[in-house]
Amino acid sequence: MRFAKQMAFYSAYHQEKRNILIHVVGVPTITFSLLLVLSWINIPVLEGIPVTVAMVFTAAVLLYYFTLDFIFAFTATLLFGGLLAAAHYLSLHVDSTTGWVIFGAAQILGWGTQFYGHFVFEKDRPALFDNLFQALISAPLFVVADVFFELGFRKDLENEVKQVLSEQGKLKTFEAVAS
Repeated sequence: MRFAKQMAFYSAYHQEKRNILIHVVGVPTITFSLLLVLSWINIPVLEGIPVTVAMVFTAAVLLYYFTLDFIFAFTATLLFGGLLAAAHYLSLHVDSTTGWVIFGAAQILGWGTQFYGHFVFEKDRPALFDNLFQALISAPLFVVADVFFELGFRKDLENEVKQVLSEQGKLKTFEAVAS
């Protein structure tokens, strides 16, 4: 139930399908670019074993995810692992100017498309205005959950989230989009 309550806060701002799809692309884009920059910062922890702030940040976020939901956290671990590996690879193979250009472009694209989705499709402001932690830290996990729900998995949990939204008076209905 703890996951459902936290997801309900996020879902109150993410119920329109096109906005959700934008977040499925935008959130990992933002996460990747952040991990790229954090990959440049080494932490002298273990002799001979390179540890970066990106690794520590990823581990801390994933540990938090595992306190919420094992299946979604495991899936997020695979996603974060790929993003972290790509970020570390790029951090070693591009110069800092190129890295900052990638970071800037990804941030602008990721945030810009999400704001567009909120204001044009969702007709509501983004969640980050009300809860920065959920917008920045929890969003990747909730995007994983949204993909599971869209694919028809974990319907019991999706129904719990909708029940919480309904009880809070925040469950929205949107007209089907013509194809």
